[in-house]
This record gives sequence, C-alpha cells and structure tokens, in this order.
Amino acid sequence: MATEDEKKRNLARLNAMIIYGLEKGLWDLFGESALSTTNVVGKGMLELLEKNMGLEIAGEDPQDMLTEIGRLFVDEFGIATDFDVTYTNDKIDFSVQNCVLMKVEEDLIKAGIKPFVCPYLNIASAAMRQRLGERTTVRQFDVDTANRHCSLEFQMV
Repeated sequence: MATEDEKKRNLARLNAMIIYGLEKGLWDLFGESALSTTNVVGKGMLELLEKNMGLEIAGEDPQDMLTEIGRLFVDEFGIATDFDVTYTNDKIDFSVQNCVLMKVEEDLIKAGIKPFVCPYLNIASAAMRQRLGERTTVRQFDVDTANRHCSLEFQMV
C-alpha cells in the first residue's frame, strides 16, 4: 500500500497526465486554433479561484491583482518557486520559475505541441479582461525546460 507521500506524488502525476491529455487532445482536434480556448479555460479557473480561494478582483489595481494571483500560486498552492509579473500600459509580462507543470510542457514540446494551457497566463488574462473589460491576446509563451523557466506575455487589445 502506498504511503501518504507516494499518494500525493501519484496524484500530482495523475493531474499532470490529465492536463497533458486535454491539451494534446485540443491540439490534435484544432491545431493552433486550440490557442483560442485559453480565454474560456481561464475564465473557468478564475471563477473557481474567486469562489474557493476568496480572490477578489473588483476595484483592485491591476498590478496588485496580478501580484496577488502570483502570490497565491507560489505561497498557497506551491506550484512554482518564483512568479514575477509586470503590467505596463497594455502589456503583461510573466516570469515563472520551477513550475510543477514543467514536465507536462516538456512532453508537449517533444510531441510537437506548443504549450498553451498555463494556469498563470489563463487566470491572469481572464482577471484582466474581467477587471478592465478589454480583450487579451497571448504574445509570448516561451518554455525553457533546461532552466525550468517560462516567459509569458499577453496584451490588452
């Protein structure tokens, strides 16, 4: 019988497998058009974050809101060791270090799939759309698997 630590690791592997399968399935069905699903996915994730973690974005300064989302991911969820976000004019840049989904990203890249389902990116862009009432578009999604680092960018349009 598995220990509690083994069960936690197995659960993390199962979640990674689900994310990989869904992302690969969307890519296989829609190709690059799958990127358009990130808006809907982000909206659903944001709803759960507001409902289950008490995140409030109404009336919040955009930079403060984005910083709080990053803090939740690092301090409360522990799914990365560092998260920096910068909001300037209409551009939002992210730097994510040691994300627990890095192996999923690596496997997707090896399969010829451009990673596109990132909780940081999806939730932050959904929050900005909701808060500012504007559309967003992903401009950059760079994954450096060797250094376990992601550089992400989206823009308000």
